[in-house]
Amino acid sequence: MQSLILDPRMRCLAVLLAALFIGAALTACAAPTPEPTATQAPEPTPTPTPTATPTATPSPEPTASLADLFLTDTTLGNEVMSRLSKAETDCIRAALGEDIYTAVLGLPMKRLVRESGSGGAGSFLLCLTEDNLVLMGEVLIDSHHGRTDIEARECRVAAARANPDVVRIRFALLRSEMGTLDAESLLSSAKEQFDCLNPLDQANLLVRLTTTLDEEDTFTGQDIVEMLPDEEVSCIREEVGDALFAGFLNSTVTGAFAPSASLLDCLSLESKTALFAAFTSSRVEGLSEGAVLCMANIVADSPNILALGFGTLDVDQVDESELALLGDEVAPLFDCLNSEEVIQVLTLPAVVEQ
Repeated sequence: MQSLILDPRMRCLAVLLAALFIGAALTACAAPTPEPTATQAPEPTPTPTPTATPTATPSPEPTASLADLFLTDTTLGNEVMSRLSKAETDCIRAALGEDIYTAVLGLPMKRLVRESGSGGAGSFLLCLTEDNLVLMGEVLIDSHHGRTDIEARECRVAAARANPDVVRIRFALLRSEMGTLDAESLLSSAKEQFDCLNPLDQANLLVRLTTTLDEEDTFTGQDIVEMLPDEEVSCIREEVGDALFAGFLNSTVTGAFAPSASLLDCLSLESKTALFAAFTSSRVEGLSEGAVLCMANIVADSPNILALGFGTLDVDQVDESELALLGDEVAPLFDCLNSEEVIQVLTLPAVVEQ
């Protein structure tokens, strides 16, 4: 019996039955029922005042835009993050982890960019909106080359906003989409961005590109002399001297010719263009013979491009008006390429780094 009463349901039943029995007993023993008295009307229950629904606290807006950001040696990660939305910084925090993210806030951004390279920057850019991806991409590119020209930045951003893939391809964010890219549109946007640079920056970019391609190449002075007639080889030997000729043979193209621009005077135009075609094929593997011959024909009419290819172009010694023409002379070289070759060239590590 005790166990039944302990059951909550049975306890409720017992209480209910008790109440009924007590009520019945009280009714039986009570005096005659008096005349009913008027019952006072119950007081109306006041209608509760509705509680205002709390509104979510808005996320703080970025304090500034990335558009005018130029990284210096003292620019910390916190300054960059303050220019991003909460959704973007939350994404970056999740990608990096709380400890690393906190450390990044207090570190020089320029150093982080330099140490992480394009791959690390690409992971960071994936968390950004498309417009901030364009802006931050240009910030990183300018930082890499020490550029601080706000007008050039605005010009390059405008070109990239029209085709953000021109930034994505620089940070290896299009690997899965290579087969569907519009090569013509991509090349057009890349040319627009190049045209935004002043002539000196254009020339320096081309010199860096040539030097990097050459450093990664296996075409040497030995390959050069094997393509030249005897009289031209003898001229080179006389210019560098017997003691240094062995060094010439073991050097890359720019390493062989850069120490003395006068070495190019030993070569006929026919030899220069033939060599240009040969080391271009070596530097950019996979170019069709037609593309290489097309390029050789173009450079035959441009002493500055030939000097650039051989590593003898001294930017500081070239007149500014000639520098301004250099970019215009280089641009037609890309018209020699088909769509696959354009994508191949634009994704070369040496090109991406520019």
